[in-house]
Amino acid sequence: MEERNGKLALSQSPYVLMPLLLLLWGSVAAVSKLVLAKLDSYQVLFYMNGIGVIVFACIVPFKVRWRALAAWKRMDFALLAGCGLFAFLYDFLYLQAFERIPAVEASMLNYLFPIFIVLFAIPMNGEKMNRYKLLSVLMGFAGTVLLMTKGDLAAFKLTNWVGDVLAILAAVSWGLFTNLVKKNEKDMLISTFLITVVAFVLSAAGMLAYSRLTLPSAADFGGVFWLSMSNIVLGFFLYFRALRYSPASLIASFTFFTPFITLLFIVLLLDERLTLMDGIAAMLILSSVPVQKLGTVLGAGRKKEALN
Repeated sequence: MEERNGKLALSQSPYVLMPLLLLLWGSVAAVSKLVLAKLDSYQVLFYMNGIGVIVFACIVPFKVRWRALAAWKRMDFALLAGCGLFAFLYDFLYLQAFERIPAVEASMLNYLFPIFIVLFAIPMNGEKMNRYKLLSVLMGFAGTVLLMTKGDLAAFKLTNWVGDVLAILAAVSWGLFTNLVKKNEKDMLISTFLITVVAFVLSAAGMLAYSRLTLPSAADFGGVFWLSMSNIVLGFFLYFRALRYSPASLIASFTFFTPFITLLFIVLLLDERLTLMDGIAAMLILSSVPVQKLGTVLGAGRKKEALN
């Protein structure tokens, strides 16, 4: 529920939800690297989505009013099936890109997804582009490029066009996923459960077709369990809730923090030092959200003046 003064409650505010989500997302790269040393991408997807389905299956019966499903239409289920498809494609394409091109190259191309979120929000959710949103996107992307290349663009070369296309398609998938999720107005918990079920079915089919079922060790299971909790169970909940109460373009600006948060985890876990370029990149990324917020505040001020 919104407060009477029109402001969002803390549990609905993207300035609370998204930082929590980014802390979870920031741990994904390091954990994934450890898990992929023993399991292939198909197995990781299978266990990650499988754990998500099991966790939701334990929660849903006690929190969902099943009678409400009778009022759902075919289009509601179709929308969630589409969300599940693009959620699966994002993870699948991104992991496939990692197998073909260097991690830096894949990450840089994948971090185009905030731009696709903003671009797809215009036709899919009727959001309008303005100079503040455009500046926010450009600042975030510039910071991402600087962070990934360390300021040496000449040293960044494309090594495999197939891998590059896969990484870009992963970014496109997340942009479509985000805007489809924003269209969903049904119960958040059951929606997340159904999306995860679709992703799990596709993951199981992929593993059976191109890999094999392997029981992970205790350490690998712990890693996959954390990936499921941070990426799916807690991750989806925080992301969907933020999208429900905020413009997709604002959420896109927050996602530019992802590479910076990931870098902080690497510094903390591996004791690496930040360079001057890392600091400049961080400032660009961190400034992108206030720029868009400034545009929102100024726009609201102009509306009040027009009404008066």
